[in-house]
Order: sequence, then structure tokens, then C-alpha cells
Amino acid sequence: MIRYILALLLPFSVFSQAQKPENGVKTPNLNSFVLTNVTIIVSPDKTIENGTITVRNGKIVAVDKFTLTTPKDLMIIDGKNAVVVPSFIEVNSSLGISSEQKAENKMGPYYWNHAIRADFDPIDWYKTDEKLMTEYQKMGFGAVLTHRNDGLAQGYGAFIQLGVTNSDNQLYSSKAASFYSFRKGSSPQGYPSSLVGSIALLRQTFYDAQWHSEYGTEANYSLDAISQQLKKPAFFQLENKSDIFRVKSLMREFKRDFTVLGTGQEQFLGKIWDTLKVQLVIPINFPEAFDLKDPYLAHQIPFSELKTWEMAPRNPAFLMNQKVPFITTAAGHTTAADFWKHIHQSLAFGWTVNDVIRSLTVAPATLLGVQKELGTIEIDKWANFTVYDVNPFLYQSKVLEVYSKGERKTLQNAPIADLRGTYSMNIDGSKFWLEISGTASQPEGKVKFMRTIQDTLTFANKTDTVSTNAKISLLNNDISIHFIQLIDGEKQTFSLKGDINPRVYIFEGEGTNSKGKWIKWSALRNKKNEIKDENKQAWTLDTLAIPSPRFPNSAFGFTAAPKPTVIIFEQATIWTNTDEGIIQEGTVIVENGKIKAIHRGSGTYLKPNDAIVINAKGKILTTGIIDEHSHIALTRGVNEGGQAIACEVRMEDALNEEDIDIYHQLAGGVTAAQLLHGSANPIGGQSALIKLKWGHYPNEFLIKNAPKFVKFALGENVKQSNWGSSNRFPQTRMGVEQVYIDAFSRALAYHQSKGTSTGKQKDKNATPPAVDLELEALYEIVSGDRKITCHSYVQSEINMLMHVADSFGFKVNTFTHILEGYKLADKMKEHGVAASTFSDWWAYKFEVLDAIPQNASLMTDMGLTVAINSDDAEMGRRLNQEAAKTIKYGGSTEDQAWKMVTLNPAKILHLDDRMGTVQVGKDADLVLWTNNPLSVTAKPLYTVVDGEILFDAQKDFQMQQEIAAERARIIAKMTEEAKKGEPTKPYNRKRRGHFHCNTLGEEESFEANEH
Repeated sequence: MIRYILALLLPFSVFSQAQKPENGVKTPNLNSFVLTNVTIIVSPDKTIENGTITVRNGKIVAVDKFTLTTPKDLMIIDGKNAVVVPSFIEVNSSLGISSEQKAENKMGPYYWNHAIRADFDPIDWYKTDEKLMTEYQKMGFGAVLTHRNDGLAQGYGAFIQLGVTNSDNQLYSSKAASFYSFRKGSSPQGYPSSLVGSIALLRQTFYDAQWHSEYGTEANYSLDAISQQLKKPAFFQLENKSDIFRVKSLMREFKRDFTVLGTGQEQFLGKIWDTLKVQLVIPINFPEAFDLKDPYLAHQIPFSELKTWEMAPRNPAFLMNQKVPFITTAAGHTTAADFWKHIHQSLAFGWTVNDVIRSLTVAPATLLGVQKELGTIEIDKWANFTVYDVNPFLYQSKVLEVYSKGERKTLQNAPIADLRGTYSMNIDGSKFWLEISGTASQPEGKVKFMRTIQDTLTFANKTDTVSTNAKISLLNNDISIHFIQLIDGEKQTFSLKGDINPRVYIFEGEGTNSKGKWIKWSALRNKKNEIKDENKQAWTLDTLAIPSPRFPNSAFGFTAAPKPTVIIFEQATIWTNTDEGIIQEGTVIVENGKIKAIHRGSGTYLKPNDAIVINAKGKILTTGIIDEHSHIALTRGVNEGGQAIACEVRMEDALNEEDIDIYHQLAGGVTAAQLLHGSANPIGGQSALIKLKWGHYPNEFLIKNAPKFVKFALGENVKQSNWGSSNRFPQTRMGVEQVYIDAFSRALAYHQSKGTSTGKQKDKNATPPAVDLELEALYEIVSGDRKITCHSYVQSEINMLMHVADSFGFKVNTFTHILEGYKLADKMKEHGVAASTFSDWWAYKFEVLDAIPQNASLMTDMGLTVAINSDDAEMGRRLNQEAAKTIKYGGSTEDQAWKMVTLNPAKILHLDDRMGTVQVGKDADLVLWTNNPLSVTAKPLYTVVDGEILFDAQKDFQMQQEIAAERARIIAKMTEEAKKGEPTKPYNRKRRGHFHCNTLGEEESFEANEH
């Protein structure tokens, strides 16, 4: 009985849901049909020639070879030998999302920083853009993942179906994915103002989301959204190829995956992709060639930009050969012509057709979890495919039709037949001949007329042929012909239109002549044109060898990644920096990145076969120079000045391995440096202690197990004397002290609250505090685990910070700049703090009026550990000469002066157990000088870092010649492209600046360094 009742109810339950009412006559179902006589690219690995696709209600129900047996209730569409390709899926689009930022009502429980917009729902802002949608369809796309590219956490991405007239069917998912970037976007707040600040804010947000998910009791839409988004794909937009290392760091820390929206320059990172193991999305909007008409301007184009232009089309093939899975995006393209042009360029350089198709269809469908509905032309999937006149991957093609969930949209009609050939025409009783050439879809015409004329010499009649071009247009089954012909000395205009009979190639219709008279006309094909190369392939495989990319992509990059090797310096004068002093005609053996042995005199020793032996007779071998205060090798900002305290930021997050200053300073003998935050805050960011490992990845620059440091600052910069604004505390030197006391007090309270919830005296009812990156770093400072390097000038402030540190039970490690150090060297010695200063910079701003060039020597005489630093990219190239000035001004000894740029900075950075002297077992950071390094005539011949020769004066000269030849070759290639009519762009000369202590924002400074 129960079954009987259910059976009765079932038919009604199917229609029980509310249906949208029909407004008038019910619209017929047009998304059911049979498409036949087509080549079907079913999937990347399968193609059916002369196939048939059967569609019912927008879903594919059959895909097979052509058959005469088709469902009688379905419309039959003749594909006329067209090629059908699965519709592509775009994952990086802002389609329908306005770039203009409307005022958002952010009242309510949202995250405190407006750069976190994780709750943004694009559907609330979506507006159909027919023009852009049609252009996407011409490229071959049938669905797009659209989002708003604004902020660090940008919110959701909506997965939209293109080309569906019913708006209810356009949306696959309103929250299909989430998007992130390292740009704060349109947020009006001052924080973050740098790359390191952006990364710190993202990290803090992720920690807050984790805590909120587990312990939060108050509503927070932003954090809730981040937790919900963990179940969906997450995309991370890169601006620089090295951003991949920053994203990978977030992935490791928070154990989450991101799909990386790449830059198209992945090949310049070499073969590291196998170890990164990330899902990539790569653009193919390759750069245009430069306009090289001005040879002087052409000479200024950086080598890296020339090389990027040449190598760009090879990027997809590089990743494919490295077996790196990736998705292709059309981002950056505005026309279908450019999109397909770039695909063909990459195919010419080794990208395979199968891989192109996979990267545009199956790969994005799988990532978005819609592989059972989209991505291939298979049974039970949506009828999402594009119809081309020819194979678009091989030939210049045209999109004829697109099918979206079975809904048909015609973009261009296919020719009903190939009409090319020679025709006899009858126009109003007069005989003409018509020749049709060109292509089947875009025919070109020529009309000939026979006339009788009288020979001017013999007066005999003869036949003359008059030929003229004709404009031919095709539309469905109609042909239009327009031409002007000279007849009996008069120009006659003919406009003809007629029907096409494609079976017997007859045209018949009516038209008008010059007098506006309606006339009848007809044409019959006499001969079909012989079509020899109907579809010329759009690309040919490029087999020419191209020089490899350089690492980094720079004029002085290496063609192969440097590696440690066995190096033997023979008969060198060795400055050991130890009690042993100077060794005459000694030999140093380097192996596995360490100093393996030191031999005195001309003794014998075993030489490995693969050793690089350097004759150092008459030369001086020293340990490498260490710059205690540097801002090179950083990108997008050195100051996070948006807040008074910024110790949550880490300078290691902004390493720039391509900064040419790295190579310049290697050429000056520098092998290691402390990369400091700027001096915009009383408490700045965490330092990065690095080796200058030119040619390596950013993470390989970091000194392993290095002590932790943080930047503090005092004086004018901290109280924003020259900022022109008064929005941020502190505004006076008095306020700086209060910042320190408050910060350290909060850090101690935070640590105590952590102990209450997790320590020995654990309170079972206590909720653990959320991870606070700022307070975590502050507690490291108070507890002595993180050491302070403090920007300082005026003695009163220096006294203040030492007093604050003493009251909290820790020591300041270093005062940097410290130009009034000579005034209170005794107090500094009592506190146990070191000094890192300039040799002879003074009076460059008011607070350094009392600076003197004897400062370093006087502090040394007082027993302080003193270093000479650069705080300047240019000065960093000549620190050996800066050290020598202490001999000139302060009477320091040669040994004291040299240690100020080698052993003393190693001691200050607590690295003297592994660098700073030439001793067995220490890091092989060595420099071979032409003569005494404290002389202005001394030049490094070799600079070795961790056993790798990273500067070689002789090879440097060779590289300059190689690069000059490479530049000339690429410029000649660009010139040839311009001659072919390829588009070019002007080169806008870019000034190169540097980061200084007082540089604000993400751009480098072009002003004088005022520290």
C-alpha cells in the first residue's frame, strides 16, 4: 500500500517545486540537436574524424563516428568538415567585475584591516559584459572563474558559464575558489606599506582565522570566510617569479595549498620546479619587441628585458619538459588574434598540441572539481564546445560557432561551399567572366569583359580584355558582387546579389547598373581552382639552438648554477685575522664550502684532480668583508612604516636575488651582510643575515642557523620629522621611550597568558591567546633570544634605550650609525653593546652635526667592538677603503682597520665561530686581492662564498664581451621582427634607485642617502 501511494505521489513531486512562469508562448528547447560531419577533438589524447555529437537538454548523450542513423526528433546540424574543440576554462579573470572600487559598507564584524577582503562575493558585483564575453568565446573559452583583483585576501571567485541567455544558467558556483595576492590594493589604511608588511599581515590573518575557527565566540565575516575557503581551490597572484618562494613559505607554515598564478618567467628559475611541487597557472601574453629606431635608447635597454622577450614563448615548453603540471590563462590578452598568435609561437618552440589542450581544458576542470561536467567532449558532460573552420592549433582559424550548455551561438557563418574557380557570367545579356580566388570563407574576385576595338594602324577589328577587381561577400546562401567596369568609354557600376546553388555551382539573381536599372544576371562555374596549400600551418618547429637563460636573468648571470668546488690558492700572502697574523707564501685549500687546510711555505700536499688551482704569488688572500648594515638584495620596500611597531615583519620575506648590487659588492670583496629594516619605527622588522650567493635562489642566501636580530631606531626618522604628516605615534623623542616600555610590558603579559593556558600551572578553563606575531617577536627581544641593532645618533637617546633594556633585564647588541658614540663609549662598554658606524659621514642632517671622523678609532681605543658599515649600495662596494680611513683620521693600526670590516662585524653578528678569519674549519668566504686591500688601488681578483667562485675578474671581462654579443644578436632579431610588421613598443628608460634607511613605500629612492 505504501509503495502504491508513493507511486501516485511521485509524478506530482517532480513538479512540486516552483517553476518560473512562461511569459507568452513556451520557448522551444533549442539545446537538443545532432552535430554531424565534424572532426571532434574529444580530449587531449583522442580525436574522432568525421564524427557526430548528439546533445539532449544541453548534455552530451553520444559521441561517435558519423552514422546515417540519427534520432528523428532532433535537429540535424551539418558541421561541413569543421573542427570541434572542448571549450576552454579560464581561471584568472575579472570578467563582469568593475575595476572601479565602489564604496563598501564595512560596518559590522569584519577584520580590522581593509586589505583583508576574504568575505567579498563577486556575484554581488557581477554585471554581464557582452563585449568581453564574446572576445573570450572567440579565444575558445566557455567558462571563466572571475574575481576582483584587490587586496591581500581578495575574497571568492565565481565560476561563470559564457554564452547562456538564461541568467539562471550562467552560474556554476558563486564561491568556487578564493584569491590572494601580495598587494594591499585599494585599502585606505596606511598598513601595510611594503611587501614584508603585506606578508606579515597575511600570516597574522591566517593565525587569527585558525584561532577564530577553534575558539572564537564573536562573529567575524572575514575570518569565517577564510576558514570556509579551505575546502575550495585557492589562487595566489605573483608579481615576480621569486614570489613563488614567498607563497611556498606560507604553504609550509600553514599546511595549505595554493595554485600559483605565475608570471610567465618560470624558466628563469631553472630546474627547481620539481622540488617546489606547486600547481601553476601561466600566462602567455608575451612582451612585444622594442622600437629600436634610436640606437642610443636601444643601448640602454637592460639585458634582462631583451632576454625575457626572446625566451618568453619557450616558457610553456620548458615547464612541459620539466614535467611541471600547469594551466594556461589568457590573462593579459584583449583579442583572440593575439591569444592564438602566442599559442602558435609557443608550439613553434616545442610545446605540444596535446599539452596545450590539456592546460586549457582538463587541467582547469580538474582543479575546480568540474571534470565530470566540463573539459572534454564526452557523454554526460555539458555540451560546451567551440566550432572552428580548421584545426586552430595548427592553422590560422576562425570561430564559427560556440555551444554553451548546448545553446548555439553563431559568430561567423561557414561558407556553404568552396566557390573558388572561373565562371562565365551573363549580366543583362552581356557576357563577362568571373574569377573567384582567396579563401573559401573570404573570397576575392576579378571580373573580365571582352570588347571589340579597332587597331589604330591597320584599322582592323580586334578583341581586347578589360579586367577589374570585384568585391565579393557571402552570407548564408547569398552572394553579393560589386564592381566597376569600363564599357564603351564609360565607367559602369554593377551591384549584384543572387542565390547560390552549391551542387552545380550556379549563381542567379538580380542587381542594378549605373543608371539604377534592375537587371538579371547569372553565372556558371567552368573550372574549379586547384587548391595546393589550402591551410598553411601557422607555425613551424624552431630547431635553432638558443643560448640558455642566465641565473639570475641579468647581464652578469651564470649560464649554470654555481656549485662548491675544490679550490687551491697557492703561494698567497694570507691575512689570517688571528693571533698568527700574516702567513707569507701560504696555501689555502677549500673543499665542500669550508677551509680544509692551510699550508705554510712551499710544502707538498695532495691536489685533487678536479681542483681549481690559483697562483696567488704576490697577491693577498683575506677573509670576506661583512657588511653589518645593508639594504641591498631587497624588493618592494625596506620600511614598514604604517605602524610604530613592525617587528612582525621579516626582511627575509623580501629577498631579491636579482639585485645587481649583489654582484657589484662581490666585485668589492663583500661576502656577507645583515639586511636591516629601515628606521621609520621605534621597533622595526626582523633582520635577514645573508651570504651574497649570486646565482642562487633567495632561500639559499640565508645563513643557516643564524642568530636572530631586529631593527630598532631612535631620532628624527622615528618621530617622522620630515614626513610632512602627524598621523602616527610617536611625534617626539619622549614618546619613543614610551613605545618601548609599553611594547615590552605587553610582550611579558602575552607570554604569561600563554603559560596560563599551556604551562605547568595550566588553567583548564583558560582559552589560549591567539598567536600574535608582533608580541611573539617582542618577547624574543625581552628574553634575549632576538638581538637589537639600533639606528642611533644622539647620546641622550642612546642612554635612554640602554636604561630601558637594563630595566627589563636584557642588553642592546649593537648601536648602528652611533656617530656620537665617542661621547659615551664608557657607558656603552659598561652595558656591553657593540658599535657599527660610518668612517667619515657627518653633517648630512641636523642630528649628526656633532659627528667626527675619529669616532670609530676612539670607540676602539675605549675597548668597544667596532665595525664600519655601508648602509648604502654604492659604499658597500668599497668598504675596504672605508676601513682604511680609520687609519688616516683616527690613527688605527692596519690590523684594527681591517678587522672593522671582517672579524668585528662577524663578532657583532655572533657569526665569528664560522667567519671573519682564515682558519681551518671556517666557511670558505675568501677574497684574493691584487695588493694590500686597504689601498685605493687594490682590486679583488676572486671572491669565494661558501667555496663557490662568485666573482672572477678575468671571467667578468669575458662575460662583458659575451653579453655585448648576445645583446647585438637579440637586437638584430628584434629589428627583423619589426621589418615583418610585428608590433613594437617604445622603451621607457627606467632610473635605478636604492633603498635607504629612510626610504618609505615600495619604490626605491633616487634621492641622496640621509640614513
